Formats: sequence, structure tokens, C-alpha cells
Amino acid sequence: MIAVVSAVVLSDIVDVVMRSGKMVGSAKGFSVSVKGTKENLVTSMDVENERFLRRELTALIPGSSFKGEEGDEARILEKGYTWIVDPIDGTANFSRGIPETGISVALMKDGKPLAGVVHNPFNGAMYCAEKGKGAFKGGIPINVRRRPLGECLFFTAWSAYDKSISSKCFEVSESLYPQCNDIRRIGTAAVELCMLAEGAGDMFFEARLSPWDFAAASVILEEAGGLVRSLDGPLDYENGGPVLAAADPGNLDVL
Repeated sequence: MIAVVSAVVLSDIVDVVMRSGKMVGSAKGFSVSVKGTKENLVTSMDVENERFLRRELTALIPGSSFKGEEGDEARILEKGYTWIVDPIDGTANFSRGIPETGISVALMKDGKPLAGVVHNPFNGAMYCAEKGKGAFKGGIPINVRRRPLGECLFFTAWSAYDKSISSKCFEVSESLYPQCNDIRRIGTAAVELCMLAEGAGDMFFEARLSPWDFAAASVILEEAGGLVRSLDGPLDYENGGPVLAAADPGNLDVL
């Protein structure tokens, strides 16, 4: 088994995700169904792409485990490597032809995040990072921008999959809106967190996310100089939960 992720292996992950993106970007005639609630959509392309990513990624590191949104929910290995994957983050956008989606791939080592890749196949954006080695977009280093609260763009959503907690989400938005510059809701948490990493956005909050929504982007954002956590401490990569993030440490306290 590979002891560490080298630059060569990270480039192999990027290559797999790029090939995955070509499939998603050119997909036609896919079916759309729901899982759990009417808002939680899944397409046949989600399932097909997860199958592709599982095969290709686990081949890079034999013996690695795979935790994916579309049914491959293995537990994170305490000793060894685990992939955490969302084959299409922003399925609702994808199903309607809205070009804001992200293919999200994180690699965990001994239960801790090691590397992350997020790719939007419709605009070509490719974000990647490895712990301790910086964050990149299209091979170019990226860093957060630290703006005062009044100039901040705040990314959020209102818990579409569980609207019973949406009132709390609206309270956060209502409280922060008069203080910040504006609010954005793009519909893909992975891409939104990467937009903080590149300096396009400044703050982020979602009341409930799954690990595959944030695992890869959390590595990228932290390597770009940002902060990301749960409400009461570190992110829960096994079960998910609330996610708060900010480019400026002082702005994180506002959330």
C-alpha cells in the first residue's frame, strides 16, 4: 500500500476525476428519481459515475475503502485509506441543465483528511489540495481573501432535504444579511467551499451536510488558508452535520 500521497498519485486522482467529468459533462438521456424526499434527487448518471469512481480510485490504492453518496457507505478506516466521494454534488442543478455541479473526491488516511479534488465539469474548474502542500485551481496556487464583514459574500442553503430545520437556517440568513454584502445559494456545497478557497466568497453555513458534500473541499479550503468546522468543533467525516467556514477567522465567530 502507498504510504503517502505523492504529487504523482494526486495527479492520478485528478486524472480520474477529469475522466469522470467528461462522462458527466456529456451525459444525455439519464433518468431522474427521488430518494427519501421529493427534493433529494438522484440520476442514473450519479449511480454510473459513482461506480466508475469506485473502480478507478480503489485501483490507485489497493485495499482502500470507499464511502460514496449512492450506496457505497463503508466506514472510514482507522488504519488505512478511505475515499469519500460525491459523484455529482448539485444533482438538482445537473438534472435541470444548470451548470453548477461538483465531482468531489476526498482521500482519508487513518481517519484524517489527506487530499481533496473538486471538479465542475461544465466550466472546467479543477480544485485540488494535499495536506501541507497548498491548494490549487487548474494547477495555479489559490488562497482565500480576507475581507471585512460588510464586504463578504455569504454562501448558504436552507436544508432542502429536511425542511423541519429550515427555520433555523433562515434565522442565520436573516441575521447576517444586513451585515454582509450579499448572500449566494448556488446549490453545490463542494463548489461553494472551493469558491471561498479561491477568494470569490467569504463565509459559508449549512445546517446539515453529508461527509461527501464537504470532505474534499475542506482540505482545499484549509490549504488555501480558510477555516472550516462544525458548530461545536471539528468536522464529522463519518456522519456529517453542520458546516461553518470562513476566509477570515473573525468572521467565523459571526456565524
